[in-house]
Amino acid sequence: MTSTVERRSGAGLRPRALLLLQATAFLSAAGNGLAAPVVPFLAARFTGDPAHAASAVGLLSASYSLCAFFSAPALGALSDATGRRPVLLLSLAGSAAGYALFGLADALPLLLLGRMIDGLTAGNVGTVFAYLGDTAPDEQRARSFGRVGAMFGAGLIAGPALGALALRLGLRAPFFLAAALTALNAAGSYLFLAESLAPEHRARALSWRRLNPFSQLSGLLRVRHLRPLLTVGALFTTAFVSLQATFALLAKDRLGWGADAVSFAVIAVGATDVCVQGVLLERLVRRLGDARVLALGLSLVVLALATMGLVASHPSATAFVAAIVAIAAGEGLLTASFSALLSRAAGPAAQGQVQGGHQALQELGYATVPLVATQLYARAGMGAPFWAAAAAAALAGVFLRASVIEAPAPGGGPS
Repeated sequence: MTSTVERRSGAGLRPRALLLLQATAFLSAAGNGLAAPVVPFLAARFTGDPAHAASAVGLLSASYSLCAFFSAPALGALSDATGRRPVLLLSLAGSAAGYALFGLADALPLLLLGRMIDGLTAGNVGTVFAYLGDTAPDEQRARSFGRVGAMFGAGLIAGPALGALALRLGLRAPFFLAAALTALNAAGSYLFLAESLAPEHRARALSWRRLNPFSQLSGLLRVRHLRPLLTVGALFTTAFVSLQATFALLAKDRLGWGADAVSFAVIAVGATDVCVQGVLLERLVRRLGDARVLALGLSLVVLALATMGLVASHPSATAFVAAIVAIAAGEGLLTASFSALLSRAAGPAAQGQVQGGHQALQELGYATVPLVATQLYARAGMGAPFWAAAAAAALAGVFLRASVIEAPAPGGGPS
């Protein structure tokens, strides 16, 4: 078991720690990719008809996001007080238990319980980013976030492929494999991952206010230099989740694609993300800086979403594929550079609080935006959710400019 503190140095994050964080990112994404495609089929076993099955899938998805909305800020604040390592281990253990319960469930309430357990312990992503914020020097943050983000993309590619192989052993096998991979991840972190948060940077008190997601978010949004950045993150999440909820519908309804073609599109997204964050990002950040790279990513996303809106009225498979690839590239540039800027703004004593607050805003988007986007698609026209998403991403650019103007001196996080 490793218990020493991983300290920031001029040499940057130690290779072993970065490798373990990359493994955590990969296995987290792969576990979700293993299980997510099978959820509708397992839920259908416990419901009477397709309409009830669809409602059950929606309930399972929303329950995870809502539980994560309430837990992410608390887990972030807890990691500021106790360290990143215990919270990461708790999150991984909760995910492993949730997957295992899914595999063992013989009724819909047990599936719901499994998703709620997973959601209530959904702090692994925020904790990994807080760990990077603790240890990576300012000039290497975007590169470190990019390398970890690339492994998320690789996990998105590998997860469905592993799931397809596991399905040969039965419908429940992907959940047990996801549980085993997550448990292996937890064991590796327990044995080899050092703590990143030095005692002098830990929060002195853990009050109810820091555990309450509403009071914590309102407190973060009152911090002048954090407010524009968090708004950028929330607006981009709105745009991206709207796309996720409706792009497969557009491919089916306007291009006549089947599930296999949509799956290849998802693989293309993951592959583009790996290439951008793993290869291109570092060079761009070195030449342009984090803020300009973020602006470039947002510009790509706005143009690609507008193209998707045009595909709704002028069907073109070529334009659709180009837009999907551009969105993946823009998201890859945006995510790592945004995380670096947010980490820098948080300061050494509030990495967990700020990353947890950002994750809570993301989960709120995942719980609510699909409902709005699909209604826009059904009632206002197939292009409506894509035009609305493009407008949200463009508005994020306005707040990005404000965040650059109001950027604090290094170390100036929330109190």
